[in-house]
Amino acid sequence: MKKLTLKLNDRTPETLSMKRLGQYITHLSEMLGEVEHVHFESVSKGSAMLNVDVEDLHYQKVLTHVREVPNGMGAKKQLSGYRSLQQLMDEDGTGGVILNDTDTRILSFRKRPDDEKPLVVNKLGSVQGRLYRVGGKDDTIPVSLEGVNGETLRCEASIDIARELSSLLFKQVRVSGHGTWERSPEGGWRLKKLKIESYRELDAAKVGDVVGRLQAIGGLKWADMEDPHGVARDLRG
Repeated sequence: MKKLTLKLNDRTPETLSMKRLGQYITHLSEMLGEVEHVHFESVSKGSAMLNVDVEDLHYQKVLTHVREVPNGMGAKKQLSGYRSLQQLMDEDGTGGVILNDTDTRILSFRKRPDDEKPLVVNKLGSVQGRLYRVGGKDDTIPVSLEGVNGETLRCEASIDIARELSSLLFKQVRVSGHGTWERSPEGGWRLKKLKIESYRELDAAKVGDVVGRLQAIGGLKWADMEDPHGVARDLRG
């Protein structure tokens, strides 16, 4: 076994709740990939250090995942895990690093300055993805989609629209309405929440087909785009 460590610079085990620790471990696992061959080992004292053991035969592959995700490369779950870790650190007011088995830094997470507030705008817009959740007991029903990079797109809908959407569970849909969007540290826009006012089911074209068409016209990466959902929408027609 070889070791990898996520070190949180300004946190200690005593300041991490069990729930928060679980969130860090979950997203770290997503980013590292090879989930059957990566094993959580311990949390070290001092700065909170989340240690994992990686089976020898899979260690180099995991290192490759870690080095590639900042450049928008890797599977969508790995990219989603990387962004989710950075978001957790932003919320906790900390930064961090991934250290290899010789304590060499192989990936850094920035610490957002205390006086840096993300730009937030409210505007009409649309997102698309796989609808996987419609449910709730209030007059406004939570709706969740899985986006092109595996991220969760949080929306809400009236009871009538939610009832109609429930028939499209696990299908690709595009939803439109008034949304709140936050500028991410990487420069793109991240949906915080969208109130669905209209929707439609998309055709059966697979995301992989869309990616292939993007590569054919210049090797574009989702992470390089300000609006990957819009690009995918235009390519679908």
